[in-house]
Amino acid sequence: MKVILGIFVFFMLMWYGLKIFLRYGLPWLLARFFRNQQARYGQGANQTQYNEGPDGEVQIRKDQSAKPSKDDGFGEYVDFEDVDDN
Repeated sequence: MKVILGIFVFFMLMWYGLKIFLRYGLPWLLARFFRNQQARYGQGANQTQYNEGPDGEVQIRKDQSAKPSKDDGFGEYVDFEDVDDN
């Protein structure tokens, strides 16, 4: 009888602990996660700089970190069309 009562008390404590976690702990964890994501991805969007220049002037900026890849071993692409001999 003591074992059954102990198991019942254990499950009741686990149930209330889970309810408390879902009510207070989970929203806190989700809010923390979303704040971190906003800080990580939001700071890149806020760093955009615009140069004020005369109207109609176009400026092209290239990303210096991206280098074009050169693949010499593959060859050249040739577009062809099949022709029927009939």
